[in-house]
Amino acid sequence: MPEASTDYRRIGENIRRARRYRGKSLEELAGLIGRSKSWLSRVENGLIPLEKRIDIARIADALQVSADDLLGEATTAIPRVRHHGDVMRIREVLLDSSLTSPLDVPARPVAQLAADWEGPIFTARQKSDHATLCRVLPDVIAELHVHVAAGDERDKTTALRLLVDVCSATAFLLRHNGQIDLAWIAADRAAQAAAILGDPVWIGAACFAQAHARPSVTRYRAFRLVAAAADAVQPHLGDDRTAHEVYGMLRLSAALAATIDGDHATARAHADEAQEVADRLGDRVGAWQWFGPSNVGTWRCLLAVEAGRPEQALQFGASVNPKALASRGRESSLHIELARAHAMLGHTRECVAELRIAERLSPMRVYHNPLVRELVSAQLERARRDAGGRELRGLAHRMGVI
Repeated sequence: MPEASTDYRRIGENIRRARRYRGKSLEELAGLIGRSKSWLSRVENGLIPLEKRIDIARIADALQVSADDLLGEATTAIPRVRHHGDVMRIREVLLDSSLTSPLDVPARPVAQLAADWEGPIFTARQKSDHATLCRVLPDVIAELHVHVAAGDERDKTTALRLLVDVCSATAFLLRHNGQIDLAWIAADRAAQAAAILGDPVWIGAACFAQAHARPSVTRYRAFRLVAAAADAVQPHLGDDRTAHEVYGMLRLSAALAATIDGDHATARAHADEAQEVADRLGDRVGAWQWFGPSNVGTWRCLLAVEAGRPEQALQFGASVNPKALASRGRESSLHIELARAHAMLGHTRECVAELRIAERLSPMRVYHNPLVRELVSAQLERARRDAGGRELRGLAHRMGVI
């Protein structure tokens, strides 16, 4: 068996360290979060996983730490496997350039950059091809900065809109590669570009990127503001389909924020609003952030898991046609939520099967998801000799959990 990874520490171990640092007993912390002492002890010892974001958020609040600290630290920018992608060049571009001081690089025409974004880069995003994205995005980002700083008014406006989209996509790419701090920088760059545009819809789009640049367990300011961002976009919807898609994704994000706060009625209202918009629009391949009925179904599966309703989550999941999801990444997310629902119900074999599908679709989305890492570790403890144990050990090894 491979040696245990030295760069991964279970969430439970992080909780124990923070609890002891704060000088709190198991019984005291359990009382603060409304759980039993035995439940908390089992979490700290890795006997059960933390299955819901609301529990992690409550523990972080009680211990006065960031949920990021409980989830673990960022991974190295050097990829373990070549085809997973190399984010080091993205880091260099983001840190060495600004909207007023771009890198000294030749810039292709804005129209060509737009064509690349809508063509080969879009295809790479659909396929969750991180290696290609990590190779092509640095140049696109650098050249768009040049047009923002030195282009005429028309090119500057187009470049700013592209930069919102490109930096938002880059933020998600970086987050799924475990680069949380860089993901935030990319999302903040999108927000800076949107602020210059002054368009409420693009400001809302950038807000979405900021809300999800960090793990959504963390109750940070950008995540708390998504409902207000949706409200700000609503009066400007008109007949612009993209505006409706941005609005719908913000409502889904607001539903997740409300769920983590334990406000399930508000969460349902936000999700129902997003569902209504999606049903009107239908699915389309080029939808902004893949918004449509199929993606809403995937989100509702997630929301049901977070609400502790695994049977309902499986029902939502069964209603989604995976082939209607235009992105392998979103397909992977659906199977991750189905795996979490099965785990809640004690269905080890089904849980492992769903995780393996998710891994095949988008490996990095699985490997760097802290909730999946926690789930795999807990399932490994339970199922070393059960059905699915061999596949689970293989997945855990590829994730660096063992």
